[in-house]
Amino acid sequence: MSEITIRKRGKYWEYSFEGARIEGKRKRISKSGFRTKAEASAAGIKAKAEFNEAGLHFVPSEISFNDFLDYWMETYCKANLKQVTICNYEKKLRLHIKPELGQYKLKALTAPVLQQFINRKAGQNYSRNTLSVIKGILTGSLKYAVKQNMIRYSPMVNVTLPSPRNEQFKPRTAPHVFIPPKKIKEILAGFPEGTSTHIPMMLGYKCGLRIGEAFAGTWDDVNFEKHTYTVNRQIQWNEWEKVWYFSAPKYDSYRTIDLDDETADLLKREKIRQERAIKYYAEHYTHLYVNDKRQLNAAGNGNKISLISVQENGTFIHPRTMQHTAQIVHQRMQYPEFDFHSLRHPYVKPTTKNKFSIKTETLNYQLI
Repeated sequence: MSEITIRKRGKYWEYSFEGARIEGKRKRISKSGFRTKAEASAAGIKAKAEFNEAGLHFVPSEISFNDFLDYWMETYCKANLKQVTICNYEKKLRLHIKPELGQYKLKALTAPVLQQFINRKAGQNYSRNTLSVIKGILTGSLKYAVKQNMIRYSPMVNVTLPSPRNEQFKPRTAPHVFIPPKKIKEILAGFPEGTSTHIPMMLGYKCGLRIGEAFAGTWDDVNFEKHTYTVNRQIQWNEWEKVWYFSAPKYDSYRTIDLDDETADLLKREKIRQERAIKYYAEHYTHLYVNDKRQLNAAGNGNKISLISVQENGTFIHPRTMQHTAQIVHQRMQYPEFDFHSLRHPYVKPTTKNKFSIKTETLNYQLI
């Protein structure tokens, strides 16, 4: 077992000790800022005691919680969970759990450590849904560790989410941004027909589509005779496998939307443009496919798909292009409130005046 090292750094004293190995590499835990050597030593002894066994009467294994989570993801999650769930878990692990808990040894995690972690996240005003997912990941992974005989019991058994009624843990809520018609006209004029994000933004503005839905549309979703657009899917990025994939719309909100003449005519012109481009580029045109994991690819794996959101040569225009668009709107157009979601609200406001149900049925907000 490593010893606590005390040393002076500048004006202050620091303690450090070796934590669990992460990916085979040593990881040292340290803290500085103590005025005296004695203060640093006392704090180091306390921190190491809490970090190590926390009252357990057996020797903890050397596996870090970071490495165990990778093991859990590979052996359990990928074999049992949907891809959209795996991607959501991976994001929460990367942004929230691993940075704060990954350095602990698996068998050194305790209920107080985990409860304090949950309370800190709640104190940062994350949404109730985000907190529930984080807690679910911790509960599920540690329950799996018990089944694998890696720990004797799960320290998450008695860990709870703080009450939402507590003002200290009030979830963050972003205000709805209603873009005035004049500003919408200016924004769309800045990204006219033929630019990468024009059609997705029009679908957000005119049809109330979410960003993942607006970039996932295919020509099979458009009925030009009936002037309708059917939302059948959304597209998301799998950070784990570095690939775009399709999933059900958020909240399983499959729906059919009436198109106005302006949007229908825009889509007709785009379809004609793509048909001409396919002939022009011939064998050099990029055709897109969807494999059995619903992953988008240009390698010919799976069934061919005709996406609306493509470049002239057929390559996919993905949702991340909106980051550049938003940056231009924020800086050059001096409208920092803009994001893709704000495009949906002008659609809601005139459509739902005295018709509350349209907002929930057409746009499929889960909670109002």
